[in-house]
Amino acid sequence: MRNDDSDMKIMGDDYDFPEEKDDSHETARQLEQEKANGNLNRARQLGAMMAEEVSAVEGDSPENEPALLTQRRILLAFAAEVGFEAFLPNSILTETAQSVFYETLSKDAPAFYEDLQESGAFSFYYLCVREGRQVEEKVGQTFASLCGKPKDAALAQEGEGLYRRFIDRVQRFVNSMGFLW
Repeated sequence: MRNDDSDMKIMGDDYDFPEEKDDSHETARQLEQEKANGNLNRARQLGAMMAEEVSAVEGDSPENEPALLTQRRILLAFAAEVGFEAFLPNSILTETAQSVFYETLSKDAPAFYEDLQESGAFSFYYLCVREGRQVEEKVGQTFASLCGKPKDAALAQEGEGLYRRFIDRVQRFVNSMGFLW
């Protein structure tokens, strides 16, 4: 197979590349502001608290279904990440909370953290969120599928409820911590 590149255009020496915007000064200024007003510390605390919440989840009978326990925790970790994105004032605080969240999980629940890193579940859950319609219901159905029981309506409802309750929990924590906007 021969490739025909006759329609390719070559830039001349006089081509002016578009200037890249350097917003590092603005980011540094915003970071200092968030540090000064206490929001950065609040975001760190939030990330650690939510990691502890996820680590503490045991479910109804973890000794019988370790895969189900792992899927519950993965769903809650996803809900925490979505909650940080939705309820924190800006991306610096979101990234800070997420970073501390995962650092805390890696220390407090290393086996789960490894499972989380190896799982592709977040990709499936993000598809539900990005579609934007019936998110909770679709997250629940995805949860049931990831547990190996795609037709299990009760498991799908459990996943939907877990997601909804944990998103609400993140929002309550954010609201109670007094983040400054």
